Amino acid sequence: MRKLKYRALIVALFSTAVIALLGYFGWRAFNDGAYWASYQANGNIYSSGKLTRGTITDRGGKTLASLTENGIVYSEDPLTRASTLHLIGDNAGNIAFGAYRQFRTDLTGWDYIHGVSGEGGSVALSISAEAQREAYSALDGRSGAVAVVDYETGEIIVCATSPGFDPYNLPEVLPDGAYINRAISAAYTPGSVFKLVTMAAAIENIPDLYERNFHCEGETVIGGGKITCAAKHGDMKIEDAMAKSCNCVFAALAAEIGGETMQKYADKFGFTSKIDITGARISAGRYTGKESDDTALAWSGVGQSDDLVVPMALARYCAAIANGGEINELTLKKGESGERTRLLEKNTAERLAEVMGYTVKHSYGEENFPALELHAKSGTAEVGGGKRPNSWFCGFIENDGAPYAFAVIIENGGWGIGEAADCARNVLNILIQ
Repeated sequence: MRKLKYRALIVALFSTAVIALLGYFGWRAFNDGAYWASYQANGNIYSSGKLTRGTITDRGGKTLASLTENGIVYSEDPLTRASTLHLIGDNAGNIAFGAYRQFRTDLTGWDYIHGVSGEGGSVALSISAEAQREAYSALDGRSGAVAVVDYETGEIIVCATSPGFDPYNLPEVLPDGAYINRAISAAYTPGSVFKLVTMAAAIENIPDLYERNFHCEGETVIGGGKITCAAKHGDMKIEDAMAKSCNCVFAALAAEIGGETMQKYADKFGFTSKIDITGARISAGRYTGKESDDTALAWSGVGQSDDLVVPMALARYCAAIANGGEINELTLKKGESGERTRLLEKNTAERLAEVMGYTVKHSYGEENFPALELHAKSGTAEVGGGKRPNSWFCGFIENDGAPYAFAVIIENGGWGIGEAADCARNVLNILIQ
């Protein structure tokens, strides 16, 4: 009798263990089934390590690429192919980010009932193919990038980079950096667009900022080193210092705020760290204010010195300004919503938005952007070596149904209000239509 009890207990324990294991396996299959199915050893859906099924579209459902046993089949339109290549990936695997790799669990078409079957799944990227084409065209072969994000949802609407190439018509010699997605992976000296960071730090750390009278003689000395301006701006309030992009004022503000505090803001806004977005990661920029001497710190406040900024990180910051200081973290998949993050205090964001609107009205001219309710800042970043400065333009618009923040960089493009602003205007006009 005792043996029967022991045997019954053993059977009961064994049965419980089996049920528990089956439950655990079912739970894992429910949560991780798509990932297991997309493993590259799965010969049913991979050939020579490449996924052979699935379709990639833009946010409107336009097919950008299909995955087949013969590799990626791209759009029939050459401009669409070239402008979206860095988002889809290339057949040789030279482009670091590629939707066909990053979103493979969606592209397999796996489901809980049928497993892997049919022709695969579909992934809708958040980008607008039309705006992407316009951005690529506006860059016109010049090295640079255009980043546009929806500041209400965090969806990336444009992520264009140049130079690029048509995967069906490869040139004999590719341009330097043709495989690099400059919008998310290249860091540049920001020039005066970084004054938006210095301004945020000043708003929160200098109580009488808006009551002060500033004066510019065209140059000043900080820490024994000379800080120069493009002109003698004379007397002004902080709004005009931003509109005139006065180096002397913003250099002095950075020195007054101090390296430790300036560093805190650069770090908080995401300019110095790698930022995860759905399927990819924005590269880190650089800010070394806390390690700088007084002159270098002053120059860092106007976006020179050792400052480096990634275009998509700047667009993300502008999105936070536009959205009251908060953002949904960025995504390249339509309809996804990232984690909610507060970068700025609401009052700080509102004051920055106001001064960016003032800058457009009093410096750039609203008549030059007639269809856009624009808040913006330009940047002319000196790069040395006898080269023309990098041209920056960033900001956001408030047009109905078009909640877009943006950043444009054109390497050696000269004045920010010139080539980069023209590029931004063309892309934004397409989007508001």
